[in-house]
Amino acid sequence: MGATLLKKDEKPKRHPWFDALVAGYEKTLRFCLKYKAVPLLAAVALLALAVWQTTRMGLEFLPEMGGNQMSVTVTAPEEASKEEAYALADTVMEAVQQTDGVELVGAVSSSGGMSMMGGGGSGGAQSFSYYVILDEEASKNNQVAADAILEKTANLDAEISVSTSNMDMSALGGSGMQLTIQGRDLDTLLDISEEMMDLLGQVEGFGEITNGQEEGDTQIRIRVHKDEAMRYGLTVAQIFSELSDALTTEATATTLTVGGEEYDVVVVDETHTVDRDNLMAYEFETTTTNEDGEQETETHTLGEMASLEEDTGVASIHRDNQTRTMTVSAETLDGYNTSLLAREVEKLLEGYQPPAGYTVEISGESTTIAEAMGDLVLMILLAVVFIYLIMVAQFQSLLSPFIVMFTMPLAFTGGLLGLLAAGQTLSVISMLGFLVLAGVVVNNGIVFVDYANQLRLEGMEKREALVATGRSRIRPILMTALTTILAMCTMVFSQEASAAMARPMAIVTIGGLAYATLLTLLIVPVLYDILFRRELKKVDLGEE
Repeated sequence: MGATLLKKDEKPKRHPWFDALVAGYEKTLRFCLKYKAVPLLAAVALLALAVWQTTRMGLEFLPEMGGNQMSVTVTAPEEASKEEAYALADTVMEAVQQTDGVELVGAVSSSGGMSMMGGGGSGGAQSFSYYVILDEEASKNNQVAADAILEKTANLDAEISVSTSNMDMSALGGSGMQLTIQGRDLDTLLDISEEMMDLLGQVEGFGEITNGQEEGDTQIRIRVHKDEAMRYGLTVAQIFSELSDALTTEATATTLTVGGEEYDVVVVDETHTVDRDNLMAYEFETTTTNEDGEQETETHTLGEMASLEEDTGVASIHRDNQTRTMTVSAETLDGYNTSLLAREVEKLLEGYQPPAGYTVEISGESTTIAEAMGDLVLMILLAVVFIYLIMVAQFQSLLSPFIVMFTMPLAFTGGLLGLLAAGQTLSVISMLGFLVLAGVVVNNGIVFVDYANQLRLEGMEKREALVATGRSRIRPILMTALTTILAMCTMVFSQEASAAMARPMAIVTIGGLAYATLLTLLIVPVLYDILFRRELKKVDLGEE
């Protein structure tokens, strides 16, 4: 196409502003080549600053996403009657419908004590779930509608929460902080979990801290005093065995077959029932031998050899690799970052020593983020190795690709600075932007180094070749960078809900490419001047 369309040898139109830009760049380049430490130290300092600021802003798995769907959850007070709860639900419905941008609202009622299939009733706090559909304009920033709903319902006597996304991302990224406790004894696990709840309560930024055992039933615990039991000729096993038989009031006597169906015949003995009130008065008959060698039968109560305690049992028992576990979880409040809070929890755990045979580990969202980030870092390192090998094959040299590879730290600096400027956190999506940069940012360095080699092979002095390369290649380098940067801008500034997921990747790409392009024109010539000591000579390959 070039041979067909570009037949006329026309000189490109000159632009005074661009000529001034090139002249200013040449002066800056000559300064950097003369005082090499200045650009190198500035680049290293900016990289260190970007990394330090990134560690302070924390990590997240996926960026927050909005959309045209929202959900509102309302929980009425436990003491509220059914009529009062439904009146409250109607008030919330009116407030949601009057919110700007709301098109449709649907509501579902449920009860804390009865399932919806059971037909309602009492037994717990009434809760209501609202499913909200927003119009196109409101869906661009649905957090505004969420704040408006909370403001309209702030004076109501109820627990109200609004979720700006109905997409369940918890399966991907986890939710908040989780501490997993492993061990054998359930009582010890329960005690440790309560200590961990107190520990998480010391960290500002966590809410809804729970160990999942709040719904445990009250249980009666009998502690047998072995010495007293042995004095009466009983063992702990005998006492518990007899109590178990006494507490079992039902027994299957036989099975009847009627019309091909089998029915168990259960005999219930209600003559000697044992309950909480008479448990400690339960009598055991023991046989002892007196001084004359005669056997005597004595009766002793359970209260003479045991004590009774009441406490709360565990609501559920979980196992992981055949080891009992208990999980303490906490939700991360708005305005806080889970990974930053996890660092504070790690410091507190360093000063906690669990009992022997028990372990406490951080799990949940922070662990998921760490694993995902580790995988992405390995992917980026592998990409860097492949890029270097490809450039070695291109340049037929180990040194030229090495100089080009220095543009990657520059790209990472620009990407991190872009995230900081945009107020974004480092996430899996933004890390994909760094993976894209690894392959894109080296293009300008390749163009620069290759043309500098050509000029030196033609006999030009090294430093003058670098200046000439910068002057002649600044236009195509800026063109290739701007095409990518301007194309990515549509993704950054788009207000559509679908753009929220990819925005961090676009910000990293734009920031990294802009910064790397600027410093490629300065840092690459400086490194070239430092590392290339020998003169380049043409290699005579001979005639084929």
